[in-house]
Amino acid sequence: CKKFFDLPLAVKNLVHIPPDASKHFEGWTAVGDAFSSQGIWDPEDIERLRKEKPTELKEAIEIRDPCGKYPPGGPDLNVLEEHLPGYVDFLKKWFAACFKQSLENMRLVCEMLGIEDVDYIGKTFEPRHMCTHSTWNYFLGMPLSPLTSGSANRLNEHTDYGQFTMLFQDMEGGLEIHDYEANIYRPVPPIKGAMIVQVGDLLEKQTNGRWRSALHRVTAPSRYMYGGEGSPAAEDALVRRHSLVFFGHLNLDRIIEPLPGCEKQGKFNTFEWKNRVTAREWMARRVELEYERKNM
Repeated sequence: CKKFFDLPLAVKNLVHIPPDASKHFEGWTAVGDAFSSQGIWDPEDIERLRKEKPTELKEAIEIRDPCGKYPPGGPDLNVLEEHLPGYVDFLKKWFAACFKQSLENMRLVCEMLGIEDVDYIGKTFEPRHMCTHSTWNYFLGMPLSPLTSGSANRLNEHTDYGQFTMLFQDMEGGLEIHDYEANIYRPVPPIKGAMIVQVGDLLEKQTNGRWRSALHRVTAPSRYMYGGEGSPAAEDALVRRHSLVFFGHLNLDRIIEPLPGCEKQGKFNTFEWKNRVTAREWMARRVELEYERKNM
């Protein structure tokens, strides 16, 4: 991940994400390409916020399963092998390992929800390349004062689109999750070797609001944001932050509906859902708002 983001701009531009990101959701995104939002569905409102709010100071690369077959039109990430020897082989191993872990996660979900067939959700995960996605993030190093003043930002508050998220962060910190009861954001301190699992939009819908899609953001590490006396000064440069993210979701053509035993409406209702929405429709809608620009 670090090696990729350290590549020259000309190389990263070879795999720049296409303008129609919702159709070809793969490739590198530069600072300012993406805009994360929550609960805003009008493209014109999104475009106004893009101009009014601070730019998210991050780069990312969106990656699909290298073993999948996709419609033509997106960038060929295999060209990175020339600049990152071993890249393709690593991706294949990465997706296979994360998919295997995804199935285990879903067995635990079924167990917690009291679904007798613990493979019930996992059976909707085939074939692998139709229901997984990975994002690698690079958050630029910067001084603290622009973050605390609101003149700069790393990643706006948002929920994840899919069923669940597996997050692997480095040891620098900066991830915060919203505590709904206290109505504050709480840091998620890095733990060496730990994987963070977050509930996403689709799983909130599948549990019928029994579980809530996790609202989160990325800012400065907590030692800078909330440190007391003796903490690093605002003028000190922040270290860079990297994270690897793996998203699991239903097969794209599957209708989003409550799981067995979740027929009763729970207490959470983050989004208003239209009837008979497929995973493909939901994902495309949110990707389009985040990545595709509207001329105004």
